[in-house]
Amino acid sequence: MTTALTVKATQAVEVSNYFNLVERWIAYAQVSKSSVKSYKKGIRRFMEYCAAQGITTPSRDFMIQYREYLKEKYSAATANLYLTAAKLFFSFLQVEGYIKVNPAERIKGLKIRAGHKKDALNPDATKKILATFNTETLQGKRDKAMFALMVTAGLRTIEVSRADVTDIIEQGGKYFLLVQGKGHNEKDAMVKIASGVYNLIQDYLQSRADDSKNLFGSVSHRNNGGRLTTTSISRIVKTAMKAAGYDSKRLTAHSLRHTAATTALNKGATLREVQQVLRHTSITVTQVYLHDLDRLNNQAEELNAAAFGL
Repeated sequence: MTTALTVKATQAVEVSNYFNLVERWIAYAQVSKSSVKSYKKGIRRFMEYCAAQGITTPSRDFMIQYREYLKEKYSAATANLYLTAAKLFFSFLQVEGYIKVNPAERIKGLKIRAGHKKDALNPDATKKILATFNTETLQGKRDKAMFALMVTAGLRTIEVSRADVTDIIEQGGKYFLLVQGKGHNEKDAMVKIASGVYNLIQDYLQSRADDSKNLFGSVSHRNNGGRLTTTSISRIVKTAMKAAGYDSKRLTAHSLRHTAATTALNKGATLREVQQVLRHTSITVTQVYLHDLDRLNNQAEELNAAAFGL
């Protein structure tokens, strides 16, 4: 085993050999920029686990043990990401001749159930949250416009963070936002901006004094006009939810994407239309929303209770 994975419990995880090999692996694998940070974090978690267990030469049994550790500590999606990072790194080490046997080969990922782990908001809850924003302030105007765009167009936080003012375009009397989606290198998709949302965005843009290119800029003194991070966007959304009385671990900024999909389906949009809004490459992914709605609207339990006089 190469010294890149030779780590004693008393040693620091960040050994120079490890970093050199990881950088080479990233270049070899041609990992997208948006995935580099996650994969590096995944390898770091694996190295830390090796160190904690005093393992210098991981075996297949150890990798199975690591999989179970990830299963207990993280969500299935995060565990699979970390496991995939380790598997891909080992494959690289094998191709490069650092190891003869890949201990992670054919280690299965965790099964992710159909459905979502984040809740969607109903229309009344969404209206209550929108009402919490103080539009007498620049920050309030920004936050309301951003929230409204996310909840109507199903945008991810990374897509909001990347958005520039010039990404808003007009076609046929309607306005659209050019979007650089998850895993994409270019702004090669677009979402429609509802007229009411467009008015909120314009009110915000006309109120701010800076000439920043960022669509939703920071209003802090240290970073005025600077690009909002995904963490900041998530915090803004979560704060608004709490202000309206909705404080749940299952309600996050990503819930707005689920809200956009489920509300559209409930109001009569077709599955194809929702697929286009969310920019899913496969309609199978979009069908998960129908699964959630079917479960939500299933009256079987109530019918049983009525039959039993309960």
